[in-house]
Amino acid sequence: MGNELSYVGETGNGCLIYRETTGRYVVSHEQQPHRRRRVATLASAYATCQGFEMGRLNSGLVAAQAAG
Repeated sequence: MGNELSYVGETGNGCLIYRETTGRYVVSHEQQPHRRRRVATLASAYATCQGFEMGRLNSGLVAAQAAG
């Protein structure tokens, strides 16, 4: 039997946060639902969301620099 997920919330940048029955948090992004991270605390979940957003911004910056 797998861990069931309960929806916790969503950040403004499309990051989704769920809580497992074990108490750990699962973080994903609506544009990359296959990319999931498991973290111990809600604060870590929000930090992971921020990291997802920074990664997305950085990859966009790299693409813009390559095009320019």
